[in-house]
Amino acid sequence: MIKDILIVGGTGRTGQIIVRNLTANGVHPHILVRDLSKAEALFGADVTYHIGDVRDYETLLKPMEGLEAVISAVGTCAPVGKNCPKRVDYEGVVNLVNAAQTQGVKRFVLISSIAVTHSEHPLNRFGRILDWKLKGEEALRQSGLDYAIVRPGGLKDTPGGNHALVFDQGDHILGTLSREDLADTCLQALDGLCKSPVTFEVVEADQKGHPDWAKLFAALVPDGS
Repeated sequence: MIKDILIVGGTGRTGQIIVRNLTANGVHPHILVRDLSKAEALFGADVTYHIGDVRDYETLLKPMEGLEAVISAVGTCAPVGKNCPKRVDYEGVVNLVNAAQTQGVKRFVLISSIAVTHSEHPLNRFGRILDWKLKGEEALRQSGLDYAIVRPGGLKDTPGGNHALVFDQGDHILGTLSREDLADTCLQALDGLCKSPVTFEVVEADQKGHPDWAKLFAALVPDGS
């Protein structure tokens, strides 16, 4: 398992699960935070904290120094203003990608969104968020970094591990996904099972069961193939 990891968006609902999964497996991750007191209340001494903001490139360089991987779980909750999708989901991702290039990060996992290529989707009425997420994806694809772009279905705060999962490519499917299953997917994508660079969608299947990670990742086609 890659152990020198920076989690961006680690105090968000999905990011918290990623961080806790790592610490439960003996990994001491790094997290980028804007509110140190909030983060310390969540994680205590189990992580290394870095003060930074994805909207400010210069604050991202030190946190990535000497690290192997970045998982970006950033996402905006505001359709307009300083935390709008353009500033966070596009410009913020571009800043992260550029900082990762500068610091020699080896692998980048980006959480994006299902339906990101469908500008007519109702979700895109929220500050054109799908358009900006797609532009963030494109910046990562053009960077030359080793990456996995994970496009989850509609996220639910429900227990994970109870359903089989469906991976697809081409942005054709719709569905929902537990945040816990998304966190597991990102960590599996980080940990060597994943052909790369790759972009894929993930939703939960109708049937109960457990994901067959090796089979799911083996069926994916790397970007550019």
